[in-house]
Amino acid sequence: MYKILYIDEHQEDIEDFLDYFEEKDNSGQFKIKYLLPEKTLEEMYIKIFEENPDAIISDYMLNEYKNDIDYNVPYTGVDLTEMILENKDKFPCFVLTSYDDDAIKTSQDVNIIYIKDILHGSEEKTNAKANFLDTVEHQIIHYKKRIENSQAELLELIEKSNKEPLNAPEEARLLELDSFIEKSTSQKSAIPEHLKGTKNLDELHKMIDSTDKLLEELQKLN
Repeated sequence: MYKILYIDEHQEDIEDFLDYFEEKDNSGQFKIKYLLPEKTLEEMYIKIFEENPDAIISDYMLNEYKNDIDYNVPYTGVDLTEMILENKDKFPCFVLTSYDDDAIKTSQDVNIIYIKDILHGSEEKTNAKANFLDTVEHQIIHYKKRIENSQAELLELIEKSNKEPLNAPEEARLLELDSFIEKSTSQKSAIPEHLKGTKNLDELHKMIDSTDKLLEELQKLN
């Protein structure tokens, strides 16, 4: 079962969201929880990952209605999803809005923006075979598969390092995979301490520094 977290400041829209998922989730594989927006972006981010969701869907205008909250919300759903993606690359995030023209101007990824009318039957008026719920499900599957593949590749590199020294590209890849898995799963680093010294990477960085200094000297001469 996948856990979906929905963030909206308007209870009426929350009810529409819950109705949509109840209607579309024929196999009962989604568990839906909703949250009102917190006062700050940082508080909202912490609150979200205390819930350990598989995907996050947020309303865009989180400060539009004041029926269910009595404070200003100084961020949008786009701000929220971008903070999430900065910390958890490719995490399944979506923004629903009636103001898609404004949302796409502020988002770095227009593909996460969806028109809120889908909650009111707009999908039935198109010839599309996949609905919004299908998109959410497959984004979760792709993300989980990426983590699984990264964990397998990381383990393979660690096992290889136990038999022979890794070359520079392998060490760089090992650190990249470890960083991704650590951020994505909140697990501690899987890299053994003896590999964090990264002899090859140290040599590579020294070479890059030397090259930078040489370029600076050449620029001065020109």
